Amino acid sequence: MDCHAAVFRDVGAPMALEHITLDPPGPTEVLVRIAAVGLCRTDYHVVRGERRVAMRPMVLGHEAAGIVEEIGSEVGGIKYGDHVVLTFIPACGNCRWCRQGLHHLCAEGPRITKGPQLDGTYRRRDRLGAAVGAFCMIGAFAERTVVDQASVVVIDKDIPLDLASLVACGVPAGIGAARHRARVKPGESVLVVGCGGDGMNVVQGARLCGASKIIAADIVPAKLDWAKEFGATHGISAQGEELTRAVLELTNGIGVDHAFVCINPPETLLPAFRATTKGGNVVVTALTPDCVTEIRIPPLELFVTQKAIMGAVYGFASPRVQIPELLALYRKGELKLKELVTQRYRLDDINCGYADLEAGKNLRGVVVFDR
Repeated sequence: MDCHAAVFRDVGAPMALEHITLDPPGPTEVLVRIAAVGLCRTDYHVVRGERRVAMRPMVLGHEAAGIVEEIGSEVGGIKYGDHVVLTFIPACGNCRWCRQGLHHLCAEGPRITKGPQLDGTYRRRDRLGAAVGAFCMIGAFAERTVVDQASVVVIDKDIPLDLASLVACGVPAGIGAARHRARVKPGESVLVVGCGGDGMNVVQGARLCGASKIIAADIVPAKLDWAKEFGATHGISAQGEELTRAVLELTNGIGVDHAFVCINPPETLLPAFRATTKGGNVVVTALTPDCVTEIRIPPLELFVTQKAIMGAVYGFASPRVQIPELLALYRKGELKLKELVTQRYRLDDINCGYADLEAGKNLRGVVVFDR
């Protein structure tokens, strides 16, 4: 099948708009017509060379929703015409974590930057016949994709697919970090450093948890304004020690119960750590360039203050549980999805979309495909 796709070929270069060949699904796979895919910063890290992948060329894109057009002979629980959200970590169902329902910790997770399908083979070829990889085993910057059933969650058809795509990554990453990783309780205080895709959803998550003080920190003024619409009670445009001082002033010198590092951890983790109260939590949701091997946190300070520093991928909860839960909250009017979408793009404009992201213009840009 001929398929229009945005292909990552060279670090630092724009993605190339090409026609590739997409092979039919294997026995445990499905063919999905992509309806919408979010422009997540993780893919942009790959383009910039900050998140290395094992092969090029590769189709990026992982925050996607679409419609099933074909199913393999061994697929169960998915049928032609189903509306689906794709998950960037597969749920193999066999590893120790999947058997406990902890699909966000699936043993197959480390393979998502390699390029092949879950079964180790390829479904995409370029015009010269060379194998083309799929980032996160999804490769959604394309009209269609072939994915294993382990990466598919069926959703109700009344949910707009451009909004459903958001719950494939950024929304559960942020809301789950507040609800499942930090476990924010009613009346507690929260700091969110970086109010982009993940951070704005941490703000939403903290609001849903009943936090009484939600401090948003960002250097883009528009994002601070947006954060208040999503539930922030305070906004700070500050970095480094100035950020720490501002948070301590707002908390009577105590610090917040929970701080979330949602942008550039090498620069923001220490100020967030020092803005957190004794015994508090610091949750990192943002990707760090893989060339960075350490972050400065004085060990004695960590010991004496008894704070916890933790990571959260997919909000530290199974996407197979979170995705239907989050869409139910949206249906009840308790979760903002439409408001997250700042701009919609065509696939041909994908590089422009990432330029807008880098310029701080978007909470979430979404590539949508004509029907």
